[in-house]
Amino acid sequence: AIGKNFNPEIGFVRRPDQRRSYVEGRFSPRPANSDLVRKYSYTGSVEHIENGSGRLETREISAQFSVELQSSDRFSTGYTENYEFLPFDFRISPGVVLPIGGYDFRRVRSSYTFGRHRGVSGNVSLEVGSFYSGDRMSLSIGSARLNVGPRFYVEPSIAMNWVDLPEGSFSTQIAGSRLTYTMTPRMFVSALLQYNSAGNSMSSNVRLRWEYVNGSELFVVYNEDRDTETPQFPGLRNRAFVVKITRLFRP
Repeated sequence: AIGKNFNPEIGFVRRPDQRRSYVEGRFSPRPANSDLVRKYSYTGSVEHIENGSGRLETREISAQFSVELQSSDRFSTGYTENYEFLPFDFRISPGVVLPIGGYDFRRVRSSYTFGRHRGVSGNVSLEVGSFYSGDRMSLSIGSARLNVGPRFYVEPSIAMNWVDLPEGSFSTQIAGSRLTYTMTPRMFVSALLQYNSAGNSMSSNVRLRWEYVNGSELFVVYNEDRDTETPQFPGLRNRAFVVKITRLFRP
């Protein structure tokens, strides 16, 4: 329970004035003699959130079944029922506003995860179902990893959403990749590049980490964010260059 006037002092709370109840159960049997399946998992959960006056704001009921193979690959499929109450008009996309009210919607999600031991690994998922007053379909590739030699690997990701509501239709895309090169066990450089259609932005983060002494590190970081809709494409929004050094002293 979090009171309406609760002040966290440090950090933050995602939602004040709430009473949250949550329960989850899982059964994960392992076949005694199977050359294919390592483990089955059956999971169910219920989340119930109401505000201080007793109004239901969020409810989520979900059930999931998954199979973990001996190869470390994993397949899962699940069903979720949601209820969300919007106390204010919600601008979900430019020109698309959901009015105040309660919304029931349901979705089905299936995914397949390729084991990390592979040269190419990652998760592919598809989700379809209702969404607030309409429908949504999502396709994503995440936690992907492509090993290019013993020192360099690439981690691409992409998430695409197609939303169709009576208030309007829209789509969103987020695509990016992290690239990491390890020079030594104590030093690596990584770069994160990302495009977000919802924010019309292209962002980059480049970071060098060097542990020059046990427990002591040097970080050199470069951040940049650009607007993809300006006439001077891509227009610079902000840029930062940061150097941080730490030194561990032991008595």
